[in-house]
Amino acid sequence: MRYYFMNQDMQDFALDVEVNRDQTMTFIHEGHKTNLHLKTLAGKNYYSFDGIAWKKLAALGVNEILVSNSEIYKVYRGFKPSGLNKGGAGALITQMPGKVVKIFKQEGEKVAKGETVLILEAMKMENEIKSGADGVVKAVNIKEGQALEAGFLMVEIEE
Repeated sequence: MRYYFMNQDMQDFALDVEVNRDQTMTFIHEGHKTNLHLKTLAGKNYYSFDGIAWKKLAALGVNEILVSNSEIYKVYRGFKPSGLNKGGAGALITQMPGKVVKIFKQEGEKVAKGETVLILEAMKMENEIKSGADGVVKAVNIKEGQALEAGFLMVEIEE
């Protein structure tokens, strides 16, 4: 699975993660492979590069935030949102938790800037989510009735 990390300065990098049968993971970044041993103890996850020294592992989910010693990263699992480096015009991302009520556009359809792409119910209100750019719908990552967390990439529009 590919993960994309983006810091607060909109700099990003990709990391491929392979889960192996022997309870190890292989991380691949720019062609370099690193193996990581994993174990669970008392409901907490731990990792080790050598199988001897173990450290606690932070849990990651879709579209969460990861904090390191000096950086804060938004984490995107399986996709890199289009438009993020251009101010978000090509990506429709939830700003708060909500439920998808209706989807008006499908992959491959043309969309105009300001045109309603979907309706999202949030805080007991139905919100029209409109395109921020003229283009073609590249990907629809949601289904009607789906509950979403904040920061979820709903639709990608290619300008």
